[in-house]
This record gives sequence, structure tokens and C-alpha cells, in this order.
Amino acid sequence: DVTISRDAGIRLVELDRGCIQLGSITIGARSTLDTRAGMASGSSLGCDAALGPWASLTHGSHVPDGECWDGVPAVRVAQTPPPPSLECRSAALSPLQYAMAREAARAGLWLVLALPIEALGILLAAGLGVTTDRALDFLYRGEWGAQGLLLALFAAALAVPATLTLEALAVRCLGPTPEGVIDLRSWAYIRAWLKSIILDSASTWLSGSVFWPLWLRSAGMRVGPNCEISTIVDTIPDLVTMGSECFLADGIYLAGPRIDRGTVSLGRTTLGSRTFIGNHAVVESGVQLPDEVLLGVCTVADPDTIRENTAWFGHPPLELPRPEAAGVDRRLTHNPTRLRYVNRVSWELLRCFLRSVPIVLGLWWVAASSAAERGLSEPILILVAAPAVSLLAAAALTAVLLVLKWSLLGRVRPGTHALWSCWCSRWDFLYVAWAMYARGLLATLEGTLLLSWYLRAMGMTIGRRVLLGYGFAQVVDPDMLVLDDGATVSAMFQAHTFEDRVLKIDRVHVGRGATIGDAAVPLCGCVIGEGTEVAAHSVVMKRERLTPGDRYEGAPTRRG
Repeated sequence: DVTISRDAGIRLVELDRGCIQLGSITIGARSTLDTRAGMASGSSLGCDAALGPWASLTHGSHVPDGECWDGVPAVRVAQTPPPPSLECRSAALSPLQYAMAREAARAGLWLVLALPIEALGILLAAGLGVTTDRALDFLYRGEWGAQGLLLALFAAALAVPATLTLEALAVRCLGPTPEGVIDLRSWAYIRAWLKSIILDSASTWLSGSVFWPLWLRSAGMRVGPNCEISTIVDTIPDLVTMGSECFLADGIYLAGPRIDRGTVSLGRTTLGSRTFIGNHAVVESGVQLPDEVLLGVCTVADPDTIRENTAWFGHPPLELPRPEAAGVDRRLTHNPTRLRYVNRVSWELLRCFLRSVPIVLGLWWVAASSAAERGLSEPILILVAAPAVSLLAAAALTAVLLVLKWSLLGRVRPGTHALWSCWCSRWDFLYVAWAMYARGLLATLEGTLLLSWYLRAMGMTIGRRVLLGYGFAQVVDPDMLVLDDGATVSAMFQAHTFEDRVLKIDRVHVGRGATIGDAAVPLCGCVIGEGTEVAAHSVVMKRERLTPGDRYEGAPTRRG
């Protein structure tokens, strides 16, 4: 009955000052690691213990039985409360039945969501009078012709909005999500879980776009006018109500089900009007936030203390003075002109055509493999030709991304850009393309020198003997990151912020021999001194300068 929540980190292997540190981790029965909680190597949780959201348990620490720890670094805050009582009783499945039911539901869902692609393929074949022999020639001999290729690419682009429409309909067809406490191994929770993975799938195409609030409304979320929403995680749409002019940054854990010792707590989450939520913040299921609240990066919302028109940041959250409005023309941030609206929508519609390059490369791969098959022996084909063609196709995808980066953005400089500017639209399009074209391929290169070479080509400054941890397969704002010789980095860099819907971008400098721990967040403009150590889950504030040779920890950071 151990619960390991979304994106919790069990760090058996850690990077520290150019070395790899290994250690065992022990988690006692009925213990809970909440969202984004992290355990360092050599740490342990006793039975019935709990680690709060974004909490970080340091190397060698032990949480005794029945205690709840929180913070960065984690300290004791209370006794672990008993598990909540079930309010919505339903027949519980056995662990084996539950596992099989989840996988069957997932497989059935993807079969249904593949229908638009299948239907468009059938209609395309029928319209062109394609026989089975012609289809095989098209697929296996590369005899597609210009007309057939263009129609295939058009059908693939059209399949994107068709699939997104079907996904929204699927969320609706799964029925209303029950509020209250339900059994983890129940059909009610499987339905709720399916809604969250459908939302994750739709987010791949729509996150941050003007179409995203429309899709969320069609899936059951109550979204006020003029809201900007980037990536939301673990969210069940019909349990969220959002006021007008809200701004949700990237990677926010919004209203996710709270799983604890075999139970799932579900509640309606409400965000008041003009709420701003920063990257990686956690707003748990059932939280009610008033109007005009600012929640900073990596902050966990505490509904018992948050008041209207207040700003909060840190772990535990600290109240901050409300920043003054930037005073930018609202036509650049909230109420765009028709020309700016058309510009942004055009760039966001181009996402539908991002499949074109992989499709063309896939067809080329088939044609090249077929040509090799006719002239080579089977062992040479399998062991040499097929891998070589595959590597070329993968390299071509990453090369396309390089071309996009330098043609759309060029060398990026520190500065500011309004949300509805053409620059912001190009910037956003590039990183959607990076996720689709290269993130999966580059993830296979993590831990190798090849990844560093590619990141340098994308504009990142990386010195010699720099050790990069997990997560560098996709880097936002690579031009802004400067890593000096011998640095060891496992951080989630955030070289930009959106303030009053204005993108502010600045460099992050990591000094020679410095170490930044897992899931730490250095904000734009900060400087990590030479030989400085920043502990896991810490947040380095904007334009903060950390003293060389010292150790820092916490959110916000302080000398350890």
C-alpha cells in the first residue's frame, strides 16, 4: 500500500560534483510520496509516513513511523493523519483485476482515438481508387508520386483536429466524476484516470494555444473568458472551475486526484478571476482560491492562508508584496488587434502539419530499405543497412529542428516580448516542434557527449567536463544557459518568466565546478558561483547571485 504520486523522485542515483552517488532507499508499508516529492539516496520512510508535495528528503534522513514531513529540505510537520473514510462505495477489484482493467481500458481508449486516422485513410483510398496492390506499392516500394504524398500529408494534418474532437467527446462520454473519497481499485477511479490521460494527449497539440481553453470547455471544464493556459498535469476537467483572465504557466499540477493508502480523494477545484499560477506549482484537488492570487514557481497552494489579492511563493509558502503591473499596452497582452490574433492562430494551426516531416522520412525509410533489400544479402540488410537508414532518418529529424531554431529565432538575446507578439508565437512553435521531433530521440543520448554537442548547436554554452543529468533532451531557451567547465547540473532551468503576460528572458550562469541538484529551479538572471552547491528541489530567485563555494538549499534558497 505504498503510494508514489505523479513525478515523485526516488533518486537511487544522483550526480554530485562530477561524481555518481549511489545509495539504497527504503519506503515502509502504507507510506505516501506526494506530487513531486523527492527522496535522496540513503534516505528512508517508516511505515505510515508521508512526504508532502515538492518536499525533498536529504541523503541519510529517516522519517519515523507515522510522521509527516514537508519542506525543502523536509522536516517534521505533524503526525500522519489516518486514511480518509470511503464516501462513495463501489465494488473494489483485486490488485490483478485492477491492473488488467486499467490496461484494457487504456488499450480500448487508444483504439477508439485511432478511428479518425483510420477513417481518413479509408476515405482517401476510396477517393483515389486505391487497390490493395497500389497500397502495397505505395508503402513498400516508395511508388507514391507527388499527388499521393500530398494527399497523405493533408489527411495526416486533418486527423489532428478530428482526433482532438473525438478526445473531448470521449471525456464527456466517460460521465461525471464523483466528488468525495472513492476506492483506488474501482471502476470510478479508472474512469477519472482515463480523463487525465486523454487531457495529457490533447495537451501535446493544444497547450498554450488559443484553442486550449475551447477544448477544455468542451471536455467539461468551466473556464472563464480571456484565460491563458499552458501545460496542466494530472487534471480531471469536469472538477475544475476557472474565473476570467487567469494565467497558468507550464507544468502545473492542477486538481489531481489525491491517492493515499488505497483511497482517492476527488473534489471541485476553483480558481478565482485574474489568478496567476507559476511553473510547476501544485494546486491540489478540492482547493478553492479567491480572486487575484499569484502563486509562484514550485509553490504548493495552501487554501487556509491564501487571501484575495495576495502573492505567495516558496515551500512552505511565504506571502510576498504584489508586484506592480508592467504597464504594457493591453493590445499586446490581453486584447489583441485582429492582425495579431490572425498571426498567433496561424502559427498554432501550423502545429497540425508538424507530422509532415516524420511521415516523409518514414516513407523515405521504407523506400531506402526496399532498395537496399534488392541489392544486399539478408544479414547485411539487417545488421548494416537497416540501422544505417534508421540513424539517418533520426539525424534528419534533429537537423530539421536545428534549421527551425536558427531560422525562426536566430541567436536569442535577453529581453522582453509581449504574449501576442509574432516572436512569442515563433518561440512557442519551436518548442512544440522540439517535443515532437527530437525529445524522444535525444533522450536516448542523455549521459553522453553527443547530447552536449547537439545542445551547443542549439545555442547553449557548455564548457568542458560538464555533467548533465536527466531532462536535457528538451531545453527551453538554450541560448540563455551558460555552464562553465566542470559543472554538474540536474536542474530544471527557467530562463524566462511571464509577468502580466509579458515574456521576460535572461541568462542563467552556472560557475566552474558548481553542482545543482535534482529538480532545482534556477530562475532567469541568476548566477551560481564557482564551486557552489545548490540542493535538490531548491529555487534560485531571479537575478540572485550565489556566493562561490557555499552550499544553498530551500525554496527560496538560503545558505545550508
